[in-house]
Amino acid sequence: MHRTVFGRQKYTLVHTCRGIMSSHLGIRLACLRQSPAVPVSASLLLGNLLPLRSLSTGQGPGTELVPRDGEDGARGLGGIVGMVAEKVGVESNQFATGGLTLAVFGAVIASAGVLWRYVWEFLQKQLIVSAEFDSRDEAYSWLLSFLADHPMSQRTTRFSVTTSIKPGQKSDSEQGDAYLNLPRVYFLPSPGTHLFTFNKRILWLSRERAKPPAGGAAPTASLERITINVLGRNRKILESLVRESQRLFIEKDRCRTVIYAADQYGNWRRIRSRPIRHLSTIVLDEGIKELVLKDVKEFLASEKWYADRGIPYRRGYMFYGKPGTGKTSFVTALAGELKLNIYVISLANRGLTDETLTELMVDTPPRCILLLEDIDAAFVSRTITGATTGAGQGNATIGTNVTFSGLLNAIDGVAAQEGRLVCMTTNHLEKLDPALIRPGRVDLKVLFDLATKYQARELFIQFYPHTNGEPPSVPGMLTLRADELVQLAEAFAKKIPDRVLSMAQIQGFLMKYKSNPWDAVKKVDELLNAVQKGGAEDVVPILKEL
Repeated sequence: MHRTVFGRQKYTLVHTCRGIMSSHLGIRLACLRQSPAVPVSASLLLGNLLPLRSLSTGQGPGTELVPRDGEDGARGLGGIVGMVAEKVGVESNQFATGGLTLAVFGAVIASAGVLWRYVWEFLQKQLIVSAEFDSRDEAYSWLLSFLADHPMSQRTTRFSVTTSIKPGQKSDSEQGDAYLNLPRVYFLPSPGTHLFTFNKRILWLSRERAKPPAGGAAPTASLERITINVLGRNRKILESLVRESQRLFIEKDRCRTVIYAADQYGNWRRIRSRPIRHLSTIVLDEGIKELVLKDVKEFLASEKWYADRGIPYRRGYMFYGKPGTGKTSFVTALAGELKLNIYVISLANRGLTDETLTELMVDTPPRCILLLEDIDAAFVSRTITGATTGAGQGNATIGTNVTFSGLLNAIDGVAAQEGRLVCMTTNHLEKLDPALIRPGRVDLKVLFDLATKYQARELFIQFYPHTNGEPPSVPGMLTLRADELVQLAEAFAKKIPDRVLSMAQIQGFLMKYKSNPWDAVKKVDELLNAVQKGGAEDVVPILKEL
C-alpha cells in the first residue's frame, strides 16, 4: 500500500515538472538546432551527476510507478530527467539532458521553498497567536502609548526618538518642560523585532514601515504596522494587552479634549489633546450658553425617543457671527463640558472628494462633535448654475473636489452616522445655500454677535480674580478685594459701547494689562480710538498702535 502511494506521488510530480520545464526545454532545443557545435562539457558534467534511468516498470500512462528494490538512490532526479527526455525524444543529446537536469533541479528547489512556506504558515497558525495594529487606526495610538511607558522601551538598544505617539500627530506638551514649552520626548521600539513581557508571558513584536508608493506623491505621514505574537493557541493574553493599553490611554485623556483632523486619504488622525476648557470661561450674551447646553443634553439623552418615532438621531447647529466672537472657543468648551472629542473637517482640503468625505462621516464615532469650520469659505469657487436652490446646484463644486450634493449626502444621507453633533461655523450666514441650513440639517442657529457691556464686565472679572488667600497666578499681579474688582469691572464696562468690539479684541486688550487692572480701566479709551481709526481691524495691529 505504501509503495503504491509513493509511486503515485512520483508520477504526479513528474507531470508537474513536465509542465514547468516545457518552456525551458523548448528554448534549449531551439538553441541546439541552431548551434550544433556548441560545447557540451557543462551538459556532460550535469548529465553524469545522476544515472539517466527510466522510472517506468511498464508502458502507457496507466502503468504504476514503483521503485525497484535497491535502486531508490539511482532513480532520484536522474530518473525523472531520463523519463522526461525519453518522452520528448532527446535522451541521446547530452546538451539537452544537461539543461533539462538543471531545469528540473531548479523546479525541485522552488517547489521545496513553496512547500516550506506552506509548512511554516501552517505551524504559525497552529502554534502562534498574532495581533496586528495599523497606524491608521486609533488602537495603534493605544499600543504605542503603552510601549512608550513599558520598561522594554527603556532597555532596548534599538529605539526611535519621537515627539508624537502616532505618525502625523502633533505632540502634546504634558510631561514635557512646561516652562520652556518643550514637548514630551517618547522612546519607542525601532522598526524590527523586539521581545517584551506582559503578565509574565513572553511576547515579541514586529514593527514595519510601509514604503512610499513608487511614482506617486509621498504620504504626509508614513504608514506603519505592528504585529504582536505569543506562543500558544489562547488569544486572551493579547486581548488583555489591548484592553490594558486602551484603559491607560483613556485614563491619560480623562481630563482632556482630544481633537482629530481629516487627512487627504480619508482617515481621521489625532492631532492633539488639550486640557478641558470649562464652559464658565466662555462669556456670551445672557442665556445663550444655557440654551445650547440644555438642547445638547436633551439630544444626547433622547436616543430611544428618536428611534421610537423613526427620526434620524442627529442634531445640527449653526454658529454664525463676525470673526473673533467666540464660535470655535464655544465648541471647544462645549466638548469639554460634555466630555466629547472633536472631529474637524476642512472642506478646502484639496485631497477631499465626495467619496472620502462620506467615508470620514461614516467613520466618526456616535458620541462626538463634528466641526465644519468657516463653511462659507468653501463656497468661494462654487459656480451657480440655474436656480439658487440646492437642486439647481447639485453638481457645483465646493473648493476643489467636493460637490455640494456630496456635502449634503454626507451630512444626512443614508450612510450618515447617527448620535453625533454637527457644528458648523460661518462668518456670513447670508452666503449659505438654504438647502444646507434647512431644518433637519441645521436644527438650531446661534448668533455670536459683537460684545455687549455685560460681556465686557464678565470678561474683566474673569481676568482679575479677587483675593482668596492664595498667591496670584501671574507674578507681580496686584491683588483685589471682591467688591473692588466688581467696581472696576463696572467702570470698564461703562466705557465699552455695545456691539462695537469683538470679544477677541477686548481679551487682547486685557492681556496687555493682565497684571494691572487699574491701567486697563484708564486706557480703554485708547483702544476705542484705535478701533475708530482703523475700522474693523484685528486686535493685533490695535495693540501695536497702543
